[in-house]
Amino acid sequence: MKIKEGAFEETVRKIETLEHRLYKHPLHNDLKLEETYELCEKKNNLAIRCRDTKQELRDARTVLQLDELKSRKRVLRRLGYCNNADVIETKGRVACEISTGQELALAELIFNGSFNDLDPAVIAAVLSCFVFEEGVKDAPELTKESLKGPYRQVQEVARRIAQVENECKLETNVEEYVGKFKWELMEVTHAWASGAKFHDICKMTPVFEGSIIRVMRRLEELIRQMINAAKAIGNNDLENKFSDASLAIKRDIVFAASLYL
Repeated sequence: MKIKEGAFEETVRKIETLEHRLYKHPLHNDLKLEETYELCEKKNNLAIRCRDTKQELRDARTVLQLDELKSRKRVLRRLGYCNNADVIETKGRVACEISTGQELALAELIFNGSFNDLDPAVIAAVLSCFVFEEGVKDAPELTKESLKGPYRQVQEVARRIAQVENECKLETNVEEYVGKFKWELMEVTHAWASGAKFHDICKMTPVFEGSIIRVMRRLEELIRQMINAAKAIGNNDLENKFSDASLAIKRDIVFAASLYL
């Protein structure tokens, strides 16, 4: 054809190179080439089906999450955290101040007045239920009467929330949800907030010392959030009680910058 254009000649050279590679490929003269090609095609089709199925699964999950979102909004409306127009109410603003523990249960306890008549040490003990998550074997039973009543209120609030969630089509195991609020460090926390020494409270529980320190630090963070929640509703008395509870636990080795000091 006597075409001298550089781009054309480059294209011809590429074609020759590819043909050379094609002829040298082990499958070029393979007697099972057609069978291999069919297997490759099946693999490609399966990959396409897998991709499509994954997309369908993602779409289904989106629908499920949308249904769950609707159910959670129904829960918030039933409990009074927002109105029918999904506008956040006062309870909702209070719950927004809390992120360390179960914010719905804590907001319910605040609006039920459960903390109003408790002293700071008992408040700290009750709030420990919301930050302690470990399972404890052979833990001593809760014996202080001053702690049993508040703990029963926590359980009642938790049971009510779980029941409302079930009624709003959020599958929740009531007893399992109530069991998340663990009492095992209530007496330990009460003793610490009342001025006990660290080595004394360690003898009260089989929980490791490091776990106790972590719980106390998380508890102090939760109490700070509770102070903000009390501010949100303008309850100065409750704010002062939470502040006193924070001061009661924030001391000694538990809040030392280094345990080697």
